[in-house]
Amino acid sequence: DMAAVAPFHIILMDCNMPVLDGWQATRAIRGVAGPNQNTPIVAVTANAMKGDREKCLDCGMNDYVAKPIDREALHRVMEKWIAN
Repeated sequence: DMAAVAPFHIILMDCNMPVLDGWQATRAIRGVAGPNQNTPIVAVTANAMKGDREKCLDCGMNDYVAKPIDREALHRVMEKWIAN
């Protein structure tokens, strides 16, 4: 709901949320004109199997960070997308 009204510099998207998963939420954000339609979305997920990164990118996410989170890796990803 917040993504429809408030602009963000970046969205960290948990892929395994209970009601609306991160893939569905990303498609919803990308599919509607709004303040975050082009905001970078970074998947934050425990899914680290082959193909999981591609699944995230295919639904409209810009990048992927696997859990457990490596603080430096997260910082690099955020810096990469916020700087653009």
